[in-house]
Amino acid sequence: TRTSGRRSTTKASQSSSSTDGLRTIVQKRLTKDVFKNSAAKCDGWMILVVDKRSMRVVSSAIGMYDIMENHVSLVEDIDKKRAPFKDLGVIYLLSGTEESVNHLVADYENPLYGKNAFVYFLGPVANHEIDKIKQCRPLLKRLKALGEINIDFLVKEERAFSLDMRSAFPPLYLRNARKIEANIADKLVTVCVTLNEYPHIRYANESASCSALARTFHLKMDEFLRNNDSWWYHGDSRHTDRARGTLLLLDRKDDCLSPLMHDFTYQAMVNDLLPMEDDKVSYKSETFQSDDGPMKVMDKDVLLNDNDVLWVELRAKHIADVIQILSTRIREMVNSDTSGLNQKDKGKTMSLTQMANALKALPEYREVMSKLSQHMHLSHECMEFFRKDGLLTLSELEQTLATGKRDDGRSPKLAEMVEELCDMLEDMNDPLARARLLMLFIVSQGGIDPQYKDKVFKSAKLTGKLNQCVQNLEVLDIPIVSSGEKKSKIGGLFGGGRISATGSTDGDSEYTTSRYVPPMKETMTKMCQNILSIEEFPSVMPLPESAVRSSGTAMSARRRAEASSLRGSTTSQFRRSTAAASSDPTGGDTYTGERQIVFVVGGLCFSELRVAREVMSKESKEIIIGSTHFTKPTDFMQDVSKLGDK
Repeated sequence: TRTSGRRSTTKASQSSSSTDGLRTIVQKRLTKDVFKNSAAKCDGWMILVVDKRSMRVVSSAIGMYDIMENHVSLVEDIDKKRAPFKDLGVIYLLSGTEESVNHLVADYENPLYGKNAFVYFLGPVANHEIDKIKQCRPLLKRLKALGEINIDFLVKEERAFSLDMRSAFPPLYLRNARKIEANIADKLVTVCVTLNEYPHIRYANESASCSALARTFHLKMDEFLRNNDSWWYHGDSRHTDRARGTLLLLDRKDDCLSPLMHDFTYQAMVNDLLPMEDDKVSYKSETFQSDDGPMKVMDKDVLLNDNDVLWVELRAKHIADVIQILSTRIREMVNSDTSGLNQKDKGKTMSLTQMANALKALPEYREVMSKLSQHMHLSHECMEFFRKDGLLTLSELEQTLATGKRDDGRSPKLAEMVEELCDMLEDMNDPLARARLLMLFIVSQGGIDPQYKDKVFKSAKLTGKLNQCVQNLEVLDIPIVSSGEKKSKIGGLFGGGRISATGSTDGDSEYTTSRYVPPMKETMTKMCQNILSIEEFPSVMPLPESAVRSSGTAMSARRRAEASSLRGSTTSQFRRSTAAASSDPTGGDTYTGERQIVFVVGGLCFSELRVAREVMSKESKEIIIGSTHFTKPTDFMQDVSKLGDK
């Protein structure tokens, strides 16, 4: 091991199936390496002591019930004053910071717990911090385990993760990133160690952040390999069933358009429009006080994660399809022969109030109906914002700016689009929404044509921090005023009197408001097909021949049959694309070849998370996608606004 007296717990991951996703692997590792390992060496119940960081890591993967199943009776915060339990063992699961190690040692100035202590750190711990533990004799007498579990990240979904480092955004782009890059690299190492991957490292060549991070990660990954002889990885001489994976490093700065776009798939809308914090969202629900009592309106907190099967099914679907699916299922349940409802009530379209009444009439279906009703409430709340904020008209403008074409394929003139932009800005009451639209225009067009600058800014009516937020785009190398010949940030020549075609369009999209495709989709597709440009995305070390075909043709997207029009008032608000196709990719969890790990420096938006799933399904290649943090439009704007802080 890297430090005497400490062992890595990574060997246990050998028991993970090659088909397991990251979340499942983390669940198994925590359960086996931490909780079951400790329970096997300790008679009776134990206390789990965590810090803020480790609590977020644990709670992102496993629930309190799973922890209690392993003889843990209480979870406590190491930062707070705690009562002594001298007859109980203790598990410390800590982030390894100086503060947490000091608290750990302080617990044994007058020992709080019994004779068995198990200490685990999320990732690498500085040697001088380990020395503090070695010098604490009361702790050493009780110490039954000391190790690094190498899980210093949050699992967002089965194959998505976050380093929980939103605060890293400003230093990354203000040329003060060396310490932050080292921290990111340390956490990325724990991701790869957990996955048993010693990956080939590729990075966006034009990104200084990705280039520096690639080198730092390479050094730290090699250091881990040297210091942990028992650790294995896919593609080594003893594990040849799967080739070495590839880590691709991308930069948020190279696509500032996708985080600003309105996306009308369920997951993106919930995060954009509703008060979502981590995976928790609150809404007002009608709840039964008793079987025969009246309903009461209460605030209800809902966790939207992989434990909610219905959420997993619906999250990538367009909001119109979500509401149709939910309405159909509730109607089918209410109309079933066992519902006990009058025949005259069956087959009718139901309001939310009628659905709540049906819930009361069907106690045997209450759990299923409650979940359906919960998502119906959330989807209708999204639609209320959609209607109130005029997002249909706004999205048509956004899609035209992003793709360079209207939904009929026509490329409008720049002067025409500036008029539409100014009219839209003047009609918007929310200054935050005006700033978002103005930033979207600037990013998509590579800046404002000098002749229109005053007109556009006058219509936007921005002051103070929001105006500074727009100006800060220049820190990300996006000009506020174009030169007339400059390419936009993602591509497309600005000039010729027509708007730039910044983003690509999705021929498979059913809806005209969903034509834009995040550029990352094409990058990931080429990566899976081994035709990703080695010039644009070089490798730290030479790649195997299979990963760098000099030529190749990407499979053309299969066009599906044009979908029939949706029924109902909600879906009629969205117009179908003339090249409409099914929005729901098909495919199981069977993947071929090596694992692809995609990491975005500076934040990952939910439309990119969705297209990662689409590529994974279509190409039958496993993609683990992650970032410093997950970002929604308001988060991204707040991050950009901090680039002006001194």
